[in-house]
Amino acid sequence: MKKFLAVLLVLVSVFAFYGCDKEEYVTPEVLEVQLIPSKDAEVLNAYRGPLEALLEVQMEMDVNVTIATTYNALIEGMKAGQIHVGLLATTAYVLAHDEGAADVILKSLRYDVDDNGQKLYDSPLVSGYKSQLVAHVDSGIDSVEDLEGKTIAIASFTSTSGFVWPANLLADHGLDPETDVTWLNTGGHDKAIEAVINGQADAAFTFKDARSIVDYEDVYDEVIFITDTTIIPNDTIAVVPNLDPEIVQAVKDAFLAIAASEASRAIVRAIYEHEGYAEATDEEYDIVRTYLERQEEWEIGD
Repeated sequence: MKKFLAVLLVLVSVFAFYGCDKEEYVTPEVLEVQLIPSKDAEVLNAYRGPLEALLEVQMEMDVNVTIATTYNALIEGMKAGQIHVGLLATTAYVLAHDEGAADVILKSLRYDVDDNGQKLYDSPLVSGYKSQLVAHVDSGIDSVEDLEGKTIAIASFTSTSGFVWPANLLADHGLDPETDVTWLNTGGHDKAIEAVINGQADAAFTFKDARSIVDYEDVYDEVIFITDTTIIPNDTIAVVPNLDPEIVQAVKDAFLAIAASEASRAIVRAIYEHEGYAEATDEEYDIVRTYLERQEEWEIGD
């Protein structure tokens, strides 16, 4: 009898263990997908609906695609379980993951660009990109050292190419990112470029080459390339850790299918210039953690 009870107890424990795991998974009736506001909200909003429709067709479930008000708002939404899938910028992903709010499933692929802002269409797609320093043609800025005492426009303090890599670049060139420059948080890479055009900032750090997303005829003449940084891992598609594995796989399959068709790829290209997707692991983003740890001494941010 004791042996029977012991076996029964083990079976109950195993059932309870697997049953609890199953119950912990979130299986939403409507999948909440959110975009980071890395470019003008009107542009993102124009393609939000088409992306939503594509995902619904691919996944055969209801999907709601929204635009975050800030990079941090998307992280907080995933932490609260209100957002299930986030198209997270590189540093935003690392912050979200390290707070237990997101797991990467895919990384974006893009065409590389040269120093003149020309996309290298004849070269393979790349899974990394660079931050660029650009300045007004009349600013007198020719190098990183020339930024001392200047106002620099950025998209966000959690933007990898807008702030994390640039702040480390300044430190590498002997400048104190906290005291030697003034940062202007504009809320988008396009807006950072516009701040240089409008005279609100002397220079800007953006992804290379964000000038292509600015609707201004003389942008390449007035906002000139100064230098770029080392390679940054591309942005991510990430999910909340407790999302049903079947839905996670469906999300992954959906984005891969979208990128495989020229017609649907045009939608994600218009949103974030994504040309494709590839499997990704969290370890690929450890370099971001290294850079973030280095700048903990700087009291800069929102």
